[in-house]
Amino acid sequence: MKNYLKIVLAMFIWSTWGLLIRWMGLPPVVVLFYTSLIAGIVVPVVLKVRGDFPSAVFNLNFWYLYVGLALASMLNNLTYFYALGHTTVSNAIFTHYTAPVLVAALAPFMIAERLQRVTLISLPIAAAGMAMIVFANGGLSLSSAQLPGVLAGTASGVGYAFVIIFSRKLSQLLLHQKAIIVLLWITIIATAPAALSVEHTISMRSGMLLLMTGLLHSTTAPLLYFSALRKVLAQHAAILGYIEPLAAIPLAFLFLAETPPPAALIGGFLILLSGALVMRAHDNPPVQ
Repeated sequence: MKNYLKIVLAMFIWSTWGLLIRWMGLPPVVVLFYTSLIAGIVVPVVLKVRGDFPSAVFNLNFWYLYVGLALASMLNNLTYFYALGHTTVSNAIFTHYTAPVLVAALAPFMIAERLQRVTLISLPIAAAGMAMIVFANGGLSLSSAQLPGVLAGTASGVGYAFVIIFSRKLSQLLLHQKAIIVLLWITIIATAPAALSVEHTISMRSGMLLLMTGLLHSTTAPLLYFSALRKVLAQHAAILGYIEPLAAIPLAFLFLAETPPPAALIGGFLILLSGALVMRAHDNPPVQ
């Protein structure tokens, strides 16, 4: 149960991305670079203090998994941030959260993870809840003006699915600490040219928000998530990922004075129900 709660907590932290991106007002690549830079310094220090710093961090026997994780993570973050800025929030969320369905379809082939009965029950419930939240907030818009954002959101869903799969595999190999460090360093190197060349101004407010997201979203949440995936199936982690958009409902109510419609509340209940079903099944040992 503890590992499932770690994933839920990580999802709650990541659920504030959309709100913080709006408050910062910076290009997505700039946000990704600076938050990764902060975490790339802090994470090794935290692991060293805890006595968990991985040995032979530069010995990348499974380099293809690290590269795959880094590419999937950048695809996920950059396209999702782009989608949030170039289409409706409903479009961005709905396309992004096709990821759990992709994980359920790919996990048996990519990481030999047998599809469980609880997944077949809880995934449709969570997807139905997600659809109710989306349509309660304006539904989908498929006009030509929205197409770039819709395509970006779909790409982010694909990236998110592969992040879960690669993370689960590396955690199974007990390489989760090394995976976080390598992921951050690759992201820093890959995003630095664009982030440092694009025109932007970091105010005191945006600087403080970057520091906060670097410590929470890029340090604390990944440490929780990767350690939990040693014991949690990828398909279960994907379903619990629906907690992230669910958490946006109280955030919108608290910070944007948006009262959720009844259909959104029903959708939120369905997501919580699906999460409860998955967490009740935690006694079943993961398929290695």
